[in-house]
Amino acid sequence: MNRRNTMTAVVFLAAVAAGLLLLATAWFGGEGDLKHLLKTSFEQRDAAAVLEGAESAANQDLDRHHLFIQLYGGVQRLTGRRVVEDTVSANTVVKLSTGALNFVDLQAGPVSEETITAHADATVEFARALEELGIPYRFVLAPQKIEQGQDLLPEGVQEYGNETADAFLAALEAEGTPYTDLRPLFEENGTYADWFFRTDHHWKPEAAFFAWQYLTGQVDLLATDPSLTDPDNWETTVLEDFFLGSQGKRVGSLYAGADDFTLYTPRFNTDLSYTCPFYAIDRTGPFAESVCFPERVEERDWFNGNPYTYYAGGDYPLATITNHENPDGPRVVLLRDSFACALTPFLSLSCSQLTTIDLRYFQGDLLESIAELEPDLVLTLYNVGGIGLDELFQYQKTE
Repeated sequence: MNRRNTMTAVVFLAAVAAGLLLLATAWFGGEGDLKHLLKTSFEQRDAAAVLEGAESAANQDLDRHHLFIQLYGGVQRLTGRRVVEDTVSANTVVKLSTGALNFVDLQAGPVSEETITAHADATVEFARALEELGIPYRFVLAPQKIEQGQDLLPEGVQEYGNETADAFLAALEAEGTPYTDLRPLFEENGTYADWFFRTDHHWKPEAAFFAWQYLTGQVDLLATDPSLTDPDNWETTVLEDFFLGSQGKRVGSLYAGADDFTLYTPRFNTDLSYTCPFYAIDRTGPFAESVCFPERVEERDWFNGNPYTYYAGGDYPLATITNHENPDGPRVVLLRDSFACALTPFLSLSCSQLTTIDLRYFQGDLLESIAELEPDLVLTLYNVGGIGLDELFQYQKTE
């Protein structure tokens, strides 16, 4: 076959592949015009209707379904490519040997010992400052998506999250600062990869619920009525193929699929108030209407929606949950990153008042603000792995 024929064949095959991917995207991607056309035409076995209406329907669905991202990701999957680079190096998506996705910065090396030490020292100083105020403190390490000691990355790709976390915790231990490492909890229970979304860097609600159960047994001040943490006293609803996470949004659902998303609803009475002055949030009612946001899961929207924020709403500078059913419970301050979204609603049931502070957005004197809240306990929940270290260093910041 000469060069011209070869190129023609390649273009033809690419067009066929694109067409097939377009049909798959339309069929599985939602309830758009093209899906409706295909469904009706296939049911009536009317191929002519498909040909006549496909162009118009596809154009109307183009932005809605992020067609080019879907096609690009589908091609990457067909070619077996496990590294999908981004113009921003930190947003490069890699496919782990488990089939899950992960962000890896291809230009980043290990976090320096000097940086880790500086952030650990800031945490130690913060804990000591709280101790002088008579407030106990504990650092809680959220688990990483890549399990310790497992070779899950494509050949030649390096990632240093667990290495950084180990060094950070070792520095805390050397100074006697209390901490809880949640990684062994998930390594020793079930399949580690199943605790995380395939297309997102966060843990699943199931993992957050399990972490809550564990913490209520490990931290004395968080001791909770066992009936509240009993899974049998919770109703779970699974929304299938509902969530395309931050990694999946960059490569489309054809590359690694979409995730199911679980809604937890207690079968016992709850009465909570949730306020965030910065965003004028003021919600009161049962668990599923106050600390959860059902409007975030009203419809599946892979590219524009974020069901993960069903729990706690999102990353807020400062927000407070008052548990009217537990007035004698502890007052807790939680310094948090985005992993805390899924944990916050559950943790609030162990408290009389839970105040969350996201240091990425909080402005003000942190120690002064905490002292005014008069908490019985301060926790930090962070996923340390090069991401989040800058925020940890800002414990002493002021306006």
